[in-house]
Amino acid sequence: MKFLKCYQFLLGLVLLAATSCENETAVPNLRSELSYNDLNTNESYSTQFLDQSGTSTVDLTEGNISLSMFQSMDNYIKSSVSTNSRIDQGLLSNLFNNTESSYSQIEIKGGLFNASDLNNSEESISARVAPSRSQAEILATQAYFESLFEEIDANSLSINEEASINQAGKLGNYLLNNKGIEVAQVIQKSLLGAFQLDYIGNVLLNSGLNADNSTLVSDRNYTQLEHNWDLAYATLTLNPIYLEGFSDTEKGSVSEFGAGAYIWEYNKSGYAKIYPAFLKGRAAIVNNDLVEMENQALVIRQEFEKSIANAALGYLGKWRTSTTEDKRAHAIGEALGFIYSLRFASTYQADANFSDTIIAALINSENGFWDIDAAKINTAEAAIKSKFNL
Repeated sequence: MKFLKCYQFLLGLVLLAATSCENETAVPNLRSELSYNDLNTNESYSTQFLDQSGTSTVDLTEGNISLSMFQSMDNYIKSSVSTNSRIDQGLLSNLFNNTESSYSQIEIKGGLFNASDLNNSEESISARVAPSRSQAEILATQAYFESLFEEIDANSLSINEEASINQAGKLGNYLLNNKGIEVAQVIQKSLLGAFQLDYIGNVLLNSGLNADNSTLVSDRNYTQLEHNWDLAYATLTLNPIYLEGFSDTEKGSVSEFGAGAYIWEYNKSGYAKIYPAFLKGRAAIVNNDLVEMENQALVIRQEFEKSIANAALGYLGKWRTSTTEDKRAHAIGEALGFIYSLRFASTYQADANFSDTIIAALINSENGFWDIDAAKINTAEAAIKSKFNL
């Protein structure tokens, strides 16, 4: 009898301890549960996630500002090339780092912000490149872009020359360095990976999913986990409904910029999954359904990475199908930027060595672009197809 009472007492302690641990680790729902069936891909992202008072819990400002910075800096480079103007290294560096009120000196793109909004923001493109990597790798990546700014400035001093072997200048509409590389495209397409892919896929939708979801951020009506997910959406697109009006064959009336456009262009089998995954994943956070949240994050990451790989293949293919040297050079400039970006395709286990090996085999010869042949293109394509199962 004493043994039975002792057993019952000990069992009670075990159950009490288990209940206490469960209470300590349980995350309370801050909001009413959302039905996944009620999510609407024809409605704005922000209007579908509300607090008890009916106010949106979504703040896209931070991510949209950094994307507008990228778009505006890219436009400065393109405009300079089209008008045969010098591309100033110092200005590019200031835009990259958001210093010296540099956005007052260029046209602001995107339609959501003005120069003051960008200048006064704590955001910068440089702070968002390679954020998933070690501090040494972050610094190296920042230095890589700074070196490209220096190079494109030097190239622009020859903008009225005709590009040829060992001569920087313009070939058709494109500014090339002395090895025939269009540095403007390398900058833009490399930032799709170093900035957008790495920050969205490897930080916000990976390590960022471990953020707190039980309390509101101070003076805000969202949790840190909710905000991380919203930041991912806002860093991909400036549009309230991602790819609104787009179909397999037609672009929508509202333009996308950067990775947002290339996911559509180079992943026709997967682009339509992105917006529903953003909506369902955000609803899963509201519901504390962390398994579903991680499932939707993986969908976004994999389809994003696949689009970058397909884009690299697409532009390598355009080298083969283009009929003029200027179009071939343009295709290789874009391809090189996309191949660089593949180092951030973590779900496919690509890395810097993978990207650099392909790039070196393509252009690390005496004459760079001018030495490329079909065999080099075939080797690059085969490596990418194998890694990404394409």
